[in-house]
Amino acid sequence: MWLKAQPTELQWFLDAATTYWEKHLPPQDHPETIVVEAFHQDIRVTLRNLVFANAIRRIRPAHLVVLTGVEEDWRRTLWSGFDVALVERISRAFGASDVIDVYDLLEQRRKDPNAGPTVAGRRLAVAAPLDEQTLTAYADATYCRLAKVPRLPADHATRPDYRRRRDLGAGLSALYETLFRTGTVAALVTSHVDYDQWGLSVESARRARVPVIHTQQTGCLKAYGLFPEHDSGTGTFRAELTRQIGQVFEERLWPRRDDLRSAAELIAWRAKVNLGRPSWWRGGVTAAVDLSNPAERDRLRGHVAARFGFDPAKPVIAVFNHAVSDALGTNKELFPSLADWFADTAAYAARRTDAQWLFLDHPSQALYDSTGFFASVAQEHRRHRHIAFHPSAKLSKNALWSLVDLGVTVRGSVSNELPAYGIPVIQAGHSEWSSCGISTVVEDADEYWRTLDESIVAAHRGELTVTEEQVRRARLWLWLYRSGSDLVTPLVPQWDVWPATHLLKSMGAAFRHIESDADPLYPAVERMWHNREPMLTRTDLAAPPAAPSFAAAPPGRATAVGPTATIGSPPSAAGTDPALPTGAR
Repeated sequence: MWLKAQPTELQWFLDAATTYWEKHLPPQDHPETIVVEAFHQDIRVTLRNLVFANAIRRIRPAHLVVLTGVEEDWRRTLWSGFDVALVERISRAFGASDVIDVYDLLEQRRKDPNAGPTVAGRRLAVAAPLDEQTLTAYADATYCRLAKVPRLPADHATRPDYRRRRDLGAGLSALYETLFRTGTVAALVTSHVDYDQWGLSVESARRARVPVIHTQQTGCLKAYGLFPEHDSGTGTFRAELTRQIGQVFEERLWPRRDDLRSAAELIAWRAKVNLGRPSWWRGGVTAAVDLSNPAERDRLRGHVAARFGFDPAKPVIAVFNHAVSDALGTNKELFPSLADWFADTAAYAARRTDAQWLFLDHPSQALYDSTGFFASVAQEHRRHRHIAFHPSAKLSKNALWSLVDLGVTVRGSVSNELPAYGIPVIQAGHSEWSSCGISTVVEDADEYWRTLDESIVAAHRGELTVTEEQVRRARLWLWLYRSGSDLVTPLVPQWDVWPATHLLKSMGAAFRHIESDADPLYPAVERMWHNREPMLTRTDLAAPPAAPSFAAAPPGRATAVGPTATIGSPPSAAGTDPALPTGAR
């Protein structure tokens, strides 16, 4: 369900939120608006959007316009408990002037084509939708996600459900063009940038040169920003973000790697025992890595290799399947689809008997695939003894990290996690960190196959490893992702604060007792907004590091698990230098 809480607890929360925002926002008498989407079923997602939008409204007064609603395909596939009336109650408590049920408005337009949205008391004339190419791209991606298919059916263009999806996209686009072409929208705050109900609003905002804030579903408050001054307009939202994050990393973080080393080593240790996300899908005892030396890794490697019928003396390459219907085409990818990449890599592996291959499914495979894709690829290659297909959630990280010599993915988080512990990764596409020098990112299919060839040859020569610089970059990224760009504010509890009753109590207490002059949310958002930065950060990354006010104990070893390295113990005063990989096993 979208929100399960006692009515009295919900009302206390709404009353506290209403009072807080009435007292902590300046008069919103400016003609501008801030548009916030509330299409997600999880209250934590919507609350992050609303809190960030109100932080902007403190420095740029504007009416708050909330877009919500649930379409039948989304309700059937994911949002079974979506409650539009409850969204409106929460939005009003956060000071929303207008709450627009976009799907209800689309239904009105079927009866009256001139029916447009009303914003700040003004009825807007409906604009034309975006171009056919853009609409088709979003219809294709949304259709695949909702049908949970890795590729479009051959007859999709003639299918009634696809044509309906296409018509809905055109209607949504017309509405978004209507909102953003008024010239009065100061920002779009959204939890997603893919699929028609989110992505088309991002497209319209970018074309109208409206800043787009993309909040994240992890940590406390994480958000990325694409500002028109830095938007080249040559790639997707995610592609632009990849470029800008890489620039920040290279110009502001990497030169300060020595200053941040202690913090990065702590985060590397925390990630090793899975204290936080990513690796959000590996909970419980399978999530931690507790190997402490190369001998332990070798002993476990032999045991795990025997389970798969592998020779522990030969290289093992792990290929990580993706949520095959998820956000297709939203960043650079080398193959027509995630499914094509996975199937083609399996076909390549079948021919490369000089390596051993472990193909892992996505831990939430069933939520993204109704076709049995992973099982069908496994069945096709069942006769190959040097290839194994296995459910990822049934393989512990201890087993995985002891066995794998090379990881292969398109955009998975393993491409930043594995290099942090001495295991190299090849990426057949881009993720948000792909410009940070962590993994081997290839730029076309020919280079992908060539890099695989070269990596297998290198492994047999005993040279397959990451560089010391890549390990340090990966650990610095872990710090940035889990700490530097994760703002801790009492107004947004950690994502893990759940169920809903606990969440509402925590936020309600903050609204009643925390004063705005002590909340780090507001200066951080103001810094991001005025400096037009691509991410929200705890501190000013452009400023020189402050001198420490006390003598901090040096961190312990969060050392690499790769071929020649050990895995360290929790942070202590035992040492400061991680044992980085220097060669292959």
